[in-house]
Amino acid sequence: MIHIAAFIALGCFWGLSVPLYKLMGLDGVPVSHIIVYTGFGVGLALALIGKLKSGSFAMSAAVVAYAAGCAVLLNIPFGISLELARHVPAAEYALIVSTAPLFNFIASWAGGRAEATSQRLLAVGLGFVSSAMLIVSRHGGLADSETSWWSIAAFAVPVMYTAYNWFAARYWPKDADIFAIGAAESVLSALVALPFLLMFDPPWASGAPGPGAYLFVVIACLLWIVERIAFFTLIRDKGALYTIQAVYVATPASVVFAFLIFGGVGDRWIWASLALLMLALWLNNRAKVSPPAGA
Repeated sequence: MIHIAAFIALGCFWGLSVPLYKLMGLDGVPVSHIIVYTGFGVGLALALIGKLKSGSFAMSAAVVAYAAGCAVLLNIPFGISLELARHVPAAEYALIVSTAPLFNFIASWAGGRAEATSQRLLAVGLGFVSSAMLIVSRHGGLADSETSWWSIAAFAVPVMYTAYNWFAARYWPKDADIFAIGAAESVLSALVALPFLLMFDPPWASGAPGPGAYLFVVIACLLWIVERIAFFTLIRDKGALYTIQAVYVATPASVVFAFLIFGGVGDRWIWASLALLMLALWLNNRAKVSPPAGA
């Protein structure tokens, strides 16, 4: 039951994160500020929760080394996501990121950890048809649409998240506590981005956004505390292929949240693309999922 609850929570929070990225961009909050402030906020909160929960908070060299690898592999696609979300419509971006389970399967298949059945291959094909349909239908297609080129660039994000998920599942330190892992990763993420904040977007610089612009950063911080707990619980217990399937919940959630927040009901191409993607993800999900050791 705890894994189902974590799975649903993870998907819902991922779904809401995409519109939040865009809202923070509209408020003019620099990417480095988002990573640094949420990193320190989430990290300190997880450390406090872990301390209150168990009465102790062990931080070993193995945990720090693992968290450092996670911080680097997470923040590259995360930072790119924050920038891309400012240029790609939220519903569109959610659909593109939702191809992550397909890329995870391809990586697992290439490494001999998943079987390339006809059902899996059909799922992969439908996923790419879904995304291609979405891109070529935007504003007249590739030739005359700046948004479409941003959309193509967005496909780098699920590919890079595949590397992060694989590393997180493959190198989990033995007997590590999820709160220690989450706290260390979040704080190290903030430290990685801190030099960029100080060099390019110092808070004291003229033109920096006012305090009111950080409301959605605070909301994101609160959401990502739960998201990190759910993510590392599933990575530890179920592995990367299972965990990334939370996108099955996140995709429709992202599209719905985007329409609720930014208005509109979506055109026929959006809904046709989403329907194809849901079919692809359903087919992919029917196949046997590899155990954590091979994820």
